[in-house]
Amino acid sequence: MPIGYLDVPTGVDLGRKRELVKAMYQALHEAWPFPDDVRIFVREWPVDSVSQNGLLGSEPARPVFTMHVPQGVNTDTKRKVLEKINAAVARAYQLPDFMIFIAEYPLDLVAHEGGLLADNQQRVEDQGEAYS
Repeated sequence: MPIGYLDVPTGVDLGRKRELVKAMYQALHEAWPFPDDVRIFVREWPVDSVSQNGLLGSEPARPVFTMHVPQGVNTDTKRKVLEKINAAVARAYQLPDFMIFIAEYPLDLVAHEGGLLADNQQRVEDQGEAYS
């Protein structure tokens, strides 16, 4: 159930974006395989819509990826995911200063179609098996 928001400058062609999201999906899915529901939202920002260090439009947006994921994946697995995502974004955007933020959630803080994931015992068991 990883959900990610990639904030980047405009200007990358569709082919490179396809390669990018495929590589990001693969990295996220390897770490969080259950369920197979990885969502990545690419948000493109024109230079006049980005302030960096107090200056509006001074340079293209420096990429930032925020990912919302279930708790339970070990630190070594996270390191591998971060390396793969960093490499994919670097290939696509070739910009410095890329940052990734990880927000982890227990199943009692995530709802799907109005119900807490923690209330679905089969989901809890399946996720525990997938992440162990």
